[in-house]
Amino acid sequence: MIWLSKSFGRILRSMEKHSVLLVDDHPILLEGMRNLIRDPFEVTHIATSGLAALELIKSTDFDLLITDYEMPGITGLELVKAARLAQPDLKIIVLSMHDDPAVVKELLRSGVNGYILKKDTYKNLTDALGKVMEGKRFLSDEVAELLINLPEEEERGALTTREVEVLKLVTKEFNSRQIAEILFISERTVETHRKNILKKTGATNLVGLVKYAYANNLV
Repeated sequence: MIWLSKSFGRILRSMEKHSVLLVDDHPILLEGMRNLIRDPFEVTHIATSGLAALELIKSTDFDLLITDYEMPGITGLELVKAARLAQPDLKIIVLSMHDDPAVVKELLRSGVNGYILKKDTYKNLTDALGKVMEGKRFLSDEVAELLINLPEEEERGALTTREVEVLKLVTKEFNSRQIAEILFISERTVETHRKNILKKTGATNLVGLVKYAYANNLV
């Protein structure tokens, strides 16, 4: 009887599903992702914004959060930090189109367990799900290569190539919307770059950024 009880317990544990919260501001992608995720994972809730996801995290226990980086309301980075406080044991995978090494590194420092790109394959997703739930960190091959090939000066905390581009436009007094249009990126991404630039340069305003740019021969 004891043997049967232990065996039954093992069977029950094997049948348990990992509850998943899926977050993206594109409904079509949400539905597609929901259909791709299979046992032992189950998408129990979806959210189309970081704020909506955070409310769910505060009220419902999840095993895994899969979130985009750029969303209305709050960014994926802000969601990750808040989710970590609300549910410290929550596993987190970022599924994003962003392949900026600075963004990836910041998310990893904030406690992300996995990072894959939306252009990666289905196998990357399934591999990420398995590795992360085993307590390991997963980066798709392209993301790992980005970090491995990160220039030494960027590794030390200097401005990335994209941040230099943003800084040059900032010193010319372009606003975030105009910079986004020029660089073909979103306004929210520009804001993220601006925050990183201020932190790295130690500047607090436009005058400080202009001084830094001139001191480092960027303009």
